[in-house]
Amino acid sequence: RVRRIQEVMKAVMKKDVHYGVIPGTQKPSLYKPGAEVILSTFQISCDNPIISDLSTPEEIRYRVTVRGVNSSGDRFYGASSGECSSNEEKYKWRKPVCDEEWAETPEDRRREVWKKYQGKPYKAKQVRTVPSDVANTVLKMAVKRAMVAMTLVVTAASDVFSQDLEDFPEEVRDSVTEENGSQIPPETIKKKPEPVEKEWKYVQMTK
Repeated sequence: RVRRIQEVMKAVMKKDVHYGVIPGTQKPSLYKPGAEVILSTFQISCDNPIISDLSTPEEIRYRVTVRGVNSSGDRFYGASSGECSSNEEKYKWRKPVCDEEWAETPEDRRREVWKKYQGKPYKAKQVRTVPSDVANTVLKMAVKRAMVAMTLVVTAASDVFSQDLEDFPEEVRDSVTEENGSQIPPETIKKKPEPVEKEWKYVQMTK
């Protein structure tokens, strides 16, 4: 199965569409479209997801379990769960529309955080999102995480792909990859090409 997945990866999958490569990691991260390709390859279908609503008045939170079955639904291969919450950094906070909105937002629902752009740190203003505004996104993300996790487990694709780093906030992901920088395969490090001496040829043009 691992060999078959590697063949499909080379023949069908596209980087940044079906999977992504995060610098400093040994395995590419599998995306939902990539999981769908792998499941189709092995003729595995996703049964109706089991959704648990764990929400509170201040948080939208779902836990979803996805089961892998054959096309007729009479054979069960395995299942995995995924969870998502509106309290995750990328859903809990957003950029204000303008400075006036940030100034008018209650102090307990706004903040300034350090971020990094092109290697340079800067301060960014943020305001709290309304949990209900991201409810649908949170549910879809929980389903996606469960589906990808099930694909990795049932098809042994975890030998080729990872999942967790893709969902980390950018700052957390950067810190993890920096700490594990020694794991970067030497062959993936781009070396500065050595200068090449050019041979100039002079051609005499005639009528």
